[in-house]
Amino acid sequence: MRLLVSVISAEEARRALAGGADIIDVKDPGEGALGAPSPRILSAVVREVGAAAPVSVALGDLPNLPHTAALAARGAALSGADYVKVGLRGVRELEAAVALMRAVADAVTPTTAVIAAAYGDADALDPPALAPRWLPELVGHAGISGALVDTFVKDGRGLYGWLSDSELSDLIARTHRAGASFGVAGQLTLAQLCRAPADVVGVRSAVCRGGDRAADLDAELVAAAVAELRAGSGRAGLSAG
Repeated sequence: MRLLVSVISAEEARRALAGGADIIDVKDPGEGALGAPSPRILSAVVREVGAAAPVSVALGDLPNLPHTAALAARGAALSGADYVKVGLRGVRELEAAVALMRAVADAVTPTTAVIAAAYGDADALDPPALAPRWLPELVGHAGISGALVDTFVKDGRGLYGWLSDSELSDLIARTHRAGASFGVAGQLTLAQLCRAPADVVGVRSAVCRGGDRAADLDAELVAAAVAELRAGSGRAGLSAG
């Protein structure tokens, strides 16, 4: 289980690395749940991180425009991103989502991991977005690296206000059977980091001062999240044994 920490600047990337983050994720929370950063910020973070950790980038809460998504992914990959995350806000049907993600995958090299992100609150949005239950089929049909479930609305309820433990465990198991990885995010608290058997756990609000995703990222809070994740993984290993 790896900790992905979302940052908005090279300085925050430096703090996230100091705290022990496994993956540095670049986004702009001001542009949405998976708001895309500026090319300048992405390049600055890539330079700051170097070979210390993989860099992930959010491409935005995207409309159903495959060529737009593909061009954004190509630009991010050429800027040095190892992972590109696509927020599936503008699609609701599986067929459209597959076409969108195939276009993204075709735009990057095999060394760039493509991640499809659906929202736990998808059905509550107006208009609704692709439901998370379709993620395993999506990654299988599109041939991409992984899936992520997040929350679109940041109102404090968090991921577990929308999806149950059993629903998440089922999604993760089915995605693994499709040969892909699975990540969870969405205003997770420290106590929730190990609640689902995900491959990647993404945080921002939990590692920002005051739990505010718009506040400064704190290296000590990142270290606390890393410690919780390691301890939780250890407890899971003992239980399995």
